Amino acid sequence: MIKCVIIDDEYLARERLKKLLNSQSDVVVIGEARNGQLGVELIQTKAPDLVFLDIQMPDLDGFGVINKLDKIPYIVFTTAYDHYALKAFDIHALDYLLKPFDEDRLDDSLKLVQERISADQSALLTNQMKSLLKTFDRPNDQFRYSFLIKEKGFENEVQVDDVIYMETQGNYVKLVTTSRHYLFRIAMNILETELDPKHFVRIHRTYILNKNWIVKQSYQGNNEFQFTLKNGFKVSSSRSFKKHITAHTADQ
Repeated sequence: MIKCVIIDDEYLARERLKKLLNSQSDVVVIGEARNGQLGVELIQTKAPDLVFLDIQMPDLDGFGVINKLDKIPYIVFTTAYDHYALKAFDIHALDYLLKPFDEDRLDDSLKLVQERISADQSALLTNQMKSLLKTFDRPNDQFRYSFLIKEKGFENEVQVDDVIYMETQGNYVKLVTTSRHYLFRIAMNILETELDPKHFVRIHRTYILNKNWIVKQSYQGNNEFQFTLKNGFKVSSSRSFKKHITAHTADQ
């Protein structure tokens, strides 16, 4: 019997996956967590054989969860749209499930996990995970280059360079382009690490700006600045991001 846990901040995704897993005769769900930190605690206390782990969660994402573990169980990543991650999984022979979950695809994942458990490949898996995490340290030429947006059954790929600015909206980030805006589900702190600092600067906990669209930067006093973009949008920085802005100014 494979003991598994589900870590996902989306309630409906957890319920759908739990329903599919409960129909399996050789799998038992022993716990679930709604965020990364609770997920770490769940893994440490329950010691599952298998973890279904969402990649993109606010505050602590799937990779952050793995980084906090000394012993890594078998992992099946779950994701909605991250092309970059899928490519990395393929390279490192790790399995993943695309949302919405498919029963046949889940069966394939469970077969793969069962084969690894039977072959006792836990040490190999740990090495693969560590290798994957090194990949996500992101050398200068490996920053995010696009966003895959799913809307009403259709997919739109938005190039990072086409985004004028980004604004936090709950668990989403609003991507503003010249033609329209899109909502992309990711924590701003995570997104900031995926963007090339040569081209983007975070000026506020709510805003990241495309440097190529900044036409004016004026000091407002009290370590705060106002930025004017080519499209006429104006936004003020916060004092806590002064270092980011100083680095941006030095690059010019």
